[in-house]
Amino acid sequence: KAEKAEKAEKAEKAEKAEKAEKAEKAEKAEPEIIKKKAPKEAVTIIAAPLEEVAVPIEELGIVYFDYDKSNIKPEFMTIIQSNFEWLINNSDMRVQLEGHCDERGTNEYNLALGERRARSVLNYLLRLGANPEQFSIVSFGEERPVALGQNEAAWQKNRRVEFTRL
Repeated sequence: KAEKAEKAEKAEKAEKAEKAEKAEKAEKAEPEIIKKKAPKEAVTIIAAPLEEVAVPIEELGIVYFDYDKSNIKPEFMTIIQSNFEWLINNSDMRVQLEGHCDERGTNEYNLALGERRARSVLNYLLRLGANPEQFSIVSFGEERPVALGQNEAAWQKNRRVEFTRL
């Protein structure tokens, strides 16, 4: 009996050590890069670390979204069209479309919603004739708010897609 108990105790300790090692590796792991297909081309989607802040392209407008939506409102289609014209004249520039959300919802949900928003803008640009190789998309979910506060005015400013230089 003592021998069986000793074996069980050793097995339990080994299992705990293995779980701790796996947890430590997971904490140190880099964000995973996921490849998804956009129409005609592959686009890289990145859940980027917070310290890698890209610089917004000042000449390009920001696209804002309604709560829990990823469809582009008509008033922002003209902004995307203007951005497209500017990008045609700067075709050598690589651009990242950054999807953002307000703080409501889970992290996972907001990352997916931010991705859908960025993809909506990308798909509209592609329909206009943009080169898919010029773009990548990323979702930051709720992690990079531009407005602080728990009210509709702040939340509206955070539900956006920004054009940043790569």
